Amino acid sequence: MRFRFTALAVVLFMGGAAIPAVAAAQMFSTEAGATQSCGADEVVWVNLDNGRFYHKKQAAYAKGNNGGYACMKAAHSQYREAHD
Repeated sequence: MRFRFTALAVVLFMGGAAIPAVAAAQMFSTEAGATQSCGADEVVWVNLDNGRFYHKKQAAYAKGNNGGYACMKAAHSQYREAHD
């Protein structure tokens, strides 16, 4: 019983550091690079200023200075899907 309390205290003391962090979505500077890496997964544009990703058919796709291309599954785990 004492061991369990100690382990819990260590996790709480470390601020939950024992929980693995979510991997960041890999960003690409070119659409071609993303397409090559994503395979069958859709390539999306991630706007880092507003934290949203855009599909190719959307007007804001590849717009903005602070963003990049990413695979949709990875982007969906970190960013919100834009609906416009």
